[in-house]
Amino acid sequence: TGSLELIKLIANNVLSTPDAKFACFDIKNFYLGTPLDRPEYVHIQISVIPQEFIDEYNLTEYVHGGWVYFEITNGVYGLKQAGKFANDLLTERLAAHGYYHCPTTAGLWRHKWRPILCVLIVDDFGLQYVNRRHADHLLQALQQHCIVTTDWSGSKFAGIDLAWTPSLD
Repeated sequence: TGSLELIKLIANNVLSTPDAKFACFDIKNFYLGTPLDRPEYVHIQISVIPQEFIDEYNLTEYVHGGWVYFEITNGVYGLKQAGKFANDLLTERLAAHGYYHCPTTAGLWRHKWRPILCVLIVDDFGLQYVNRRHADHLLQALQQHCIVTTDWSGSKFAGIDLAWTPSLD
């Protein structure tokens, strides 16, 4: 996962690279949809679950001694290994298209030869590219396995509002 410093770095790099643009890709539910290598189990007291969830999922029939037991088969927030599995799966899928993690900068991705840099935060890519065809290459690679929404204006990334102005030359 990228950091705030890395977001600042890529934003400054976009501004200082001729013809560079910034876009945002969101790979919908990638983190939550990544399968675990084996199921995990959790129990939660029924008394701490909101009534609307109990009603919506008919949880009362699953209560045993005041607890509801769940089997977890995909990534969930707070499960330490979920992030690793999601990262490993994404790394494998993107490597097939020439993308790799920068070895000295966590959260930064590059392509072997395309002029593209990506910052990944959970399931949001902020990408610097020169020439839309290179960004489209990444988009097509992601779309092979995921639903991706795009923001070609690059106006919001990691909860930060960005206002890019066109160059004056």
